[in-house]
Amino acid sequence: MRGSEQEQTGGAGVSRVIADFTDLGWGPAENDRHDLGIDLFLQVRDARRFDRIILMAAQVKSGPSYFDAPTSDEQGNCTGWWYAESDAKHFEDWVQHALPHLLVMHDATTRISYWAHVTKEAVQSTGNGFKIHVPIHQKVELSNRGALEEVAASAKQQPVLQGTSFAAGAKAVAPGRALRHALLTPRLIAPHRNTGFERTLAPEEAIALITQGRTQDLQWYIEKGSNPHLAGADSRSHLWEWRFFSAYHDAVVDSNIQPLLDLARATCPTPPTPGERKPKPEQAHRIAASVVTGAVSLTATERLAEAEALLEAAGEDLFPIDQAWALMHRAIVMSEQGDLDTSRRLAAEAQRTVALDLDDVTAAAIGASAADFLFRTSGLEAKDLGATMTAVDTAASWWRSQTVAWALEDHEEKAFRAWGKCEDPGTWPSDEAQNRLLSAWLSASLAGTRGPAAAALAQHARHEVIQHEASWRNDAAAELSVQDRQPGQVLAGPHARGLEDALDELRRYGCTKTLQTAVQRLWAAGPASPVQAAVRRSVTAPWTHTNAPTKLALLRYAGDLLPTELADQAGRHCLTLLEDPEPFAQRVRPTFSIDHYAHRALWRVLPAATDAVHAETADMLLRILPDRPGESAETDLIKLAAFLRPSAVAAFSDQLRAAATGHSNPSMSAALLGVLIASGDSTAEAELLRRTEAGDIDAIGEVRSPADLSPSAGQRVIDLAETHCRQQLDDAHQNSWGLGGWDWAHLLALCNFFFPEYARWDSVIDIVLDPQVAQEHKAGAVRALTTRADQLPAPVATRLRAAFETGLPTIRGVPGLTDQAGDLTQAAFTLGLALKAVDSTTAIHRILTWLRGSASQRRSAAHLVTALSHHTNDPVIQGTLVALTGDPQYQVRAAAAFSLARGLPEIPTPAVEAALNTAANEPGCRVPLAIAHALHQTSGAQENRRVPASRLQQHMSALIRAAATPTTSPPSTTNTPHPAHTP
Repeated sequence: MRGSEQEQTGGAGVSRVIADFTDLGWGPAENDRHDLGIDLFLQVRDARRFDRIILMAAQVKSGPSYFDAPTSDEQGNCTGWWYAESDAKHFEDWVQHALPHLLVMHDATTRISYWAHVTKEAVQSTGNGFKIHVPIHQKVELSNRGALEEVAASAKQQPVLQGTSFAAGAKAVAPGRALRHALLTPRLIAPHRNTGFERTLAPEEAIALITQGRTQDLQWYIEKGSNPHLAGADSRSHLWEWRFFSAYHDAVVDSNIQPLLDLARATCPTPPTPGERKPKPEQAHRIAASVVTGAVSLTATERLAEAEALLEAAGEDLFPIDQAWALMHRAIVMSEQGDLDTSRRLAAEAQRTVALDLDDVTAAAIGASAADFLFRTSGLEAKDLGATMTAVDTAASWWRSQTVAWALEDHEEKAFRAWGKCEDPGTWPSDEAQNRLLSAWLSASLAGTRGPAAAALAQHARHEVIQHEASWRNDAAAELSVQDRQPGQVLAGPHARGLEDALDELRRYGCTKTLQTAVQRLWAAGPASPVQAAVRRSVTAPWTHTNAPTKLALLRYAGDLLPTELADQAGRHCLTLLEDPEPFAQRVRPTFSIDHYAHRALWRVLPAATDAVHAETADMLLRILPDRPGESAETDLIKLAAFLRPSAVAAFSDQLRAAATGHSNPSMSAALLGVLIASGDSTAEAELLRRTEAGDIDAIGEVRSPADLSPSAGQRVIDLAETHCRQQLDDAHQNSWGLGGWDWAHLLALCNFFFPEYARWDSVIDIVLDPQVAQEHKAGAVRALTTRADQLPAPVATRLRAAFETGLPTIRGVPGLTDQAGDLTQAAFTLGLALKAVDSTTAIHRILTWLRGSASQRRSAAHLVTALSHHTNDPVIQGTLVALTGDPQYQVRAAAAFSLARGLPEIPTPAVEAALNTAANEPGCRVPLAIAHALHQTSGAQENRRVPASRLQQHMSALIRAAATPTTSPPSTTNTPHPAHTP
C-alpha cells in the first residue's frame, strides 16, 4: 500500500515541530489517538528544565500550500502569512479550549516552524470564513522562549482570595508552598484570632504568627490549647519546621540571628554527586526559606558578604519560585555592594522565573519586588511607571497596607487619648501597633520589597523615638543628682538604648528624612547621647547603596558629637569624596549629589577634628579650587574655607595668600583672605583693607569690624549701602523683594555708628519703619540699632520711639522666603527696651501671654526672652528667666539661659547660679550652646563666668566646646546667633 503525500508531509512536519519544542527543553507529546484538532500537547519547562505544571495545545500545519498567503511591510519585506479556514469550527474549538492553543506552521524547505497564539482577538473574519496571522518573527526557537512562556502563563488563573481570612491555615495552599506563604503572605496561613486558641498549630501556622507580629497569640495558644511544643521547640526537635520556628522566633523576637544562620547553613545542600541535580522535594522549600530569612537578617545588620555567601550556598537547583526568591535577595545584596549590573540581571531573571506562576500569591509578591527594583534602578528614559504600578499591585501589598493602617489607627487613638489628658503622645505606647509595623517591615523585607519595608520601619521608628524620648524625659526629671553628671551625659537605660536602636535602624534602611528630623530634635533638646552613639557607629559601618545618604545625614547634623579619632576618620573620608568621588560612586551607586552632601557633612565634622584634618582640608581646598567652576561649587568651597581652624592653616598661609590674590571669584578670594586674617596674617588683612578702600563689597564682608576701616573706606561703604537701601525701598513699593544677599541696612547702621561724620540715618530708619520692606531686610538693622541705642542722635531716636507709641512695637515687614517674623519681633522688642520706649513689665506680660499659645507663639516668646538679656538686674526679670530655664520647650529654655548668662551679675544669686549650672548640664546641645554663645559675647573674666564655661569646655559637642573656649578674637559686632536657632 502506498501512503499519501499529504500524510507524509504532515507527519514529517509534526515530527520536526516536536523536535523544535524539544530543543526548547519542553516536553511535547503527540496526540495520535483522538482527532480533536490538536496534534501536540506541550508540557512547559523553563530554562532550567523544571516542569512548570502547565500544558499547552498545538495544531501543526506543514507544506508549501500553507505559505501561499504572505503579508509584507511597506518595503516589501515578508512579515508573515495568513492561515484561513472556511468555517469557524476549528477556530472556535481552539479559542474555547481550556488550554492555550498554538497554531504552528512548519516550512519543510527551511525546516523553520512559525507559531501564533489562537485567541478571539487574533482571529479575524473574512466574510467567507476566518483567518489568523502567523508572524514571521515568531519562530519556535530559543529567542522566543519568553514569548511562548507568556502564552503558557495565560493558562493559569489567579487564586480567589476574597473570603479567605477566616479559613487561614497551613492547608490553605499546597504543602510545599505553606512555609513560603507563612513568611511572605502570612494572612493566608496564620489562624484568625476569632477562631479561638484551642487548636493545635502546625509549624507553618506558628511561623506565620511570628511574621504577623502576633507573639502574644502564640502565648495564648500555649496556655489555652494543646501546643506544648511551641514552648519546647528548639534545635533538638525531630521536625525541621519546628527547628526553623525556634530559630526564626529567636531572630525576630529576641534579635538573636545565630540559630537561624546555623540552621540555614546546615540545611544548604552539599556539592552534588555526579548525576545528581535537584534538591530533594522536601528539602527545596526548606533551603529557600532558611537562606532567605538568614540573608535578610544579615543584610539588615549590614553583613553583606555573609549574606551573599549564604544565598550562593543555596545553589542553582531550587524549584522555580524558590529560585526566584533567592535570586531577588541576591540582587538586593549585590546592589547594596554597588554591583548594579549584576543585581539588575538577577532581578530580571527572578521576574521572568515567576511569570509562569500567576496562581501563587508569593510568586506575585516576588515578581512585584523585582519589578519595583528594576524600576528604581533604571534610567529615566527606561522607566515604565504604568507597568511597574500594575506589577506591584498585589495581594501581599494590600495586606501589608492593611496591617500598617491598623497600626496607625491604634497609634492615633492612643495619641488622641493622651492629648485629652494633656499628656505626651508617647505616654501610652501600643506594643501591638508596633508589632504590626514590624510585621509589615518583615514581610516586605522577606519578599525583597525594600521601599515598603523602609516605609514601615520608618513609621515604627518614629513611634519608638517619641515613646522613648517621653519616657526618658520622665526618668531624667526624676533623677536628683543632675549636678553630678558630666556635661551632656545622660543616664544609661532602656529608653536611651531604645533611641539608639531606632536611629540605627533608620540609618541602615536609608530613612533619611525621618532620621534627620529625629537627630535634629534629639541633638537640640536631648538626649544627645543616643545620637552620639548612632553617629559613632555609622562611621565604622560599611557604606551601602541604601545607607549612604543616611550616613552623610548623620554627619551633617551630628558630626560635632564625634570623638576626635572618629571625626578625623569621617573628615578624611569626606575629603576623599570631594577630591575623587568616582570610586565611591561606582561602589555605592548614589542617587544624590556626592559633592553637595559631602561638603555639608564635612562642615559639621571639622569642629570635632584635629588640626591635622583641618590642614588636609586646606591643602585639598587649594588643589581643587581651579577645578570647580560654577556658582554652587564655589559657594560650597567658600563656606568650607570659613570652617577652617585658624591654628591649622598657618602652614598654608603663603599658598592661601597666592590663591586669594589670584582667584577669579571675588567672593572666594575674599573668603580666603578672611581665613588668613583669623589666623593672624597681617599681610592678608592689609590686602583686604586695600580692597575695601577700592569699594570691593566681598572684601567688606570679610572685615571683622567697621572699626578696622579707614574713614575714606567707611564713607565709601556708607555711600554704597545707602544706594542699595534706597533701591530696596523703591523695589518694595513696587512689590518686588530681592531676598538673600547682603543685609545693606544692617551694614549701613553699623558704619553710621563708627563714622558719624558720614552717617546717613534716614535710609536706615526708612527701611526699619516701612511695612512694605521685607522682614529679612530690616531685622539686622534693628539689632544693630539696639546694640548702640545710647549713641543714636536724638532726632533718630525720636523717630524710632514713634514706633512704640502703643507700648508695643509696631515694626512690621513683608514675610520672605525664610522665617524672619520671630527674629523681627524679638529684635523690635529689644530695641524698644533699649530706647526705654517699652518697659520690661510689658515685655514680660507679652512673653507670658505667648507662652500660653501655640508652639509657634511659644517660639516667638523665646525670641522675646532674649530681649531681656540687658535687664537681668531687675529681680522680677531675673526670676522670670530663672523659671523659664525649666520650660518644656527647648527654644524657650535656650533663650532664657542665654539672657541669664549674657547679663550675669558680678555676684549671682544662688537661684541664678543653680539655673545656669543645670542648663549647662542639659543632655541636649541647644541650651548649653546658647550659654556658650552668651559667655563669649560678654566682656571680663569674672570667676562666676568660669563655672559654666569650664563645664561647657568638656561637652560632648565640639561646637559647644569651641564656643566656650576663650579666643583672642573679639566678639563679633555683627549678627548675634539666636539661642533658639539650630546649626
